[in-house]
Amino acid sequence: MKVLGLNATGPNTASCLVVGGEPVAFAEEERFTRVKLAMNQIPTRSSRYCLEAAGLDVQDLDAITLGWGYNKYPTEMARFYAKNMSHPAKDEFSRLYEDISLKEKSPGVFQKRLEIAYRRAGFQGQLPPITYYPHHLCHAYSVFYPSPFERATIIVIDGSGEEMATSVWLGSDRDVVFQYSHDLPDSLGYYYAALTEYLGFSVFTGEGKVMGLAPYGKPNLDLRAKLERVLTLVEDGYRVDPEYIYFATRTNSLRHTDKLAALLCEPPRQPESPLTEWHAELAWEVQHKLEQAMEQVVLRAIARTGVRDVAIAGGVAMNCKMNGFISRMPAVDRCFVIPASNDSGASLGSALAHCAGDRQVREKAQKLTAYSGPSFDSEHVVERLREFKINSYRRYPSSKLLTYVAARLAEGAIVGWFQGRMEVGARSLGNRSILANPADPEMKDRINREVKHREPFRPFAPAILLEHAKDYFSIPERQPYEPYHNWMLQAAAALPGVRERIPAVVHVDGSIRPQVVSERSNSIFYALLRTFHARTGIPVLLNTSFNVRGEPIVCTPDDAIRCFFSTGLDLIVMEDVVVEKAR
Repeated sequence: MKVLGLNATGPNTASCLVVGGEPVAFAEEERFTRVKLAMNQIPTRSSRYCLEAAGLDVQDLDAITLGWGYNKYPTEMARFYAKNMSHPAKDEFSRLYEDISLKEKSPGVFQKRLEIAYRRAGFQGQLPPITYYPHHLCHAYSVFYPSPFERATIIVIDGSGEEMATSVWLGSDRDVVFQYSHDLPDSLGYYYAALTEYLGFSVFTGEGKVMGLAPYGKPNLDLRAKLERVLTLVEDGYRVDPEYIYFATRTNSLRHTDKLAALLCEPPRQPESPLTEWHAELAWEVQHKLEQAMEQVVLRAIARTGVRDVAIAGGVAMNCKMNGFISRMPAVDRCFVIPASNDSGASLGSALAHCAGDRQVREKAQKLTAYSGPSFDSEHVVERLREFKINSYRRYPSSKLLTYVAARLAEGAIVGWFQGRMEVGARSLGNRSILANPADPEMKDRINREVKHREPFRPFAPAILLEHAKDYFSIPERQPYEPYHNWMLQAAAALPGVRERIPAVVHVDGSIRPQVVSERSNSIFYALLRTFHARTGIPVLLNTSFNVRGEPIVCTPDDAIRCFFSTGLDLIVMEDVVVEKAR
């Protein structure tokens, strides 16, 4: 069976092709359009990549699946809005937003948009049957099927998927079975998004900034008491007061009401304005409150399922500090998160849901890696360089390439590293990466200022050789380093003395967001780390995404070349081709 799974609603639109139960190509639309998040875009370009990677056309497909329950609109969701989202303070905007959603997400409207988008993109012939799957069900499949668990407590946590905001599932053998949910308006994702925008950052991209800012703050009991009125912990989990987020007058934001500013006694921060100690304290309390709520959710979920292995998906699962907190809970044995935990993962999940029930599908899904996007050979790289009239490049045999790049990294060069298939998900994992020497105490500030063009408080992550991971950070003994730390999605505590050795990748609170690299997970990146280790005694590289602030991670050599010449990168390595700026 050949199934093309799509996420075409909200941020992180994406395509994933599953053939015979195996995910063979998977990529976000933003990487092709170069528009961050590709919000609400029918993912035709990523679909074309997926089909071409497998030598297929759209007529060869058995099904197209959608990771959103469009078939629930307008009847079921209309009833839900009327019953569950009714509130005395509900403002006109909320009513209009719901009315628009009921129309735009109805199957007739969506399917026509889909058909026209594919025709305009050049696809010929009739589309195969289209099947809609509930959003949270897709997230559940996307994380359980690739997980190493025979049984798992699955927790999906995001803004919302149709009516669900947080849902709990039991994964067992080949089945994913619904247990219960917290429905709108009780959304931890919308709680975090509201405070993200209040702090002056953009929703869907700024939540990570709040997480990164939080360690610069400290506990503030006055703010904690105020946030308790927004997000309240209760015996069965949590409650979100909708008057602070959804309902009531909105002057400054569509993500929060004026009542939130009145509660906090400060106007919302203007984007790009200075950050104060109070802002950092608010970020600290926002993150702390999220972790408290998730502790309640996890404990109740495990009590319901009786299973201590936990798989987490949904946009909030991109919060690596929260994931690290969950992995250290005594009630949790192991915690698993995939790189496409955001809504791009719904495309994978919808295709897997369509193929579910077959043990071979589960076994094939467990082979999923992050490296599922396009690749480009050296000849293509050279062709593009010549097209750009860039003639000062060199090509190296593999052994000399690694030796040269490791030497330049040791000298302090910042390297754009472009190899093999592009990663899926928000983290670059050694194929579309910016690399640097983590031992340089000035490197974090230098990259933020000269390359990434982003806020100085933003941290960077370390890529660490598997065999040396135990020397740099601590994790519970019950949870091995692989496959739980391959994807920079769980924060961990750096061991004593590590900050002094690799200061550029240890955050202000002593945490790191590690990527553990083995020869099996990424052979060439592993070889580069080993070469750097042999030269410097440090089995670690600073690894951050190959992009600048506000742009998607690079996909093609053209993207990489443009990024190289518009930033403070010192050299770029594309396959065996090296382009270097004058020293």
